[in-house]
Amino acid sequence: MQILKELETAPIPIEEEERRHTRRLVAGVLCALLVAGLLLGGYLYLRKRHGGEVATEPRPKVAVPPKLEIFVDEATLKDKETLLGGTVHNISKEPFRNLVIELELKRRIVADNKGKPVIPQGGLMETRAVPVDVPELAPDARGRYAITLSAKDYSTARVLRVIAGDNRAEVPFKTLAGTPRPLETPLPGKTIIVNRPAPRGEQFINSPDKPVRIP
Repeated sequence: MQILKELETAPIPIEEEERRHTRRLVAGVLCALLVAGLLLGGYLYLRKRHGGEVATEPRPKVAVPPKLEIFVDEATLKDKETLLGGTVHNISKEPFRNLVIELELKRRIVADNKGKPVIPQGGLMETRAVPVDVPELAPDARGRYAITLSAKDYSTARVLRVIAGDNRAEVPFKTLAGTPRPLETPLPGKTIIVNRPAPRGEQFINSPDKPVRIP
């Protein structure tokens, strides 16, 4: 009887092993779920971060065929003023109204009384809008643009963009070399007559010690 009571109250080894196996299985499943959740969360975080970086990156500009040819003439200097201009050629099949050439001008850096460079007020760069001389530029037609600037205030210029129409839409273009600067007319020659005194021994009009400056 004592043996039977001990058998009834004592745990059966097989059942204990099954319970331990069940606990290990549940713990393994929970660990697997935890690891899977961490991996999934990390993947979603990296994907979201990558998507944000891609959204902030500047998109490359698509090359658009030009519709206008801008011929830039060489600058001409006259009476301390610089004349900038050129020709606009419509190479597309559509007309353009109210064409405006925007020029980017670079100011000259001047020096103060102490010789230190002074940046002009408003910065080094300036934009000027120069209208084309025809109200509407038909296909294969040409127009002119020109502007006069002070030669002492500006050093360089380039075509920044071209706009057209009432909505100021930007028109694709390409720049080409225009008319070269005309040749300057040389000044008429001046004859200088030097009256040479009567020789007194060996003397020279111009010597290394006393050079003569000819205007």
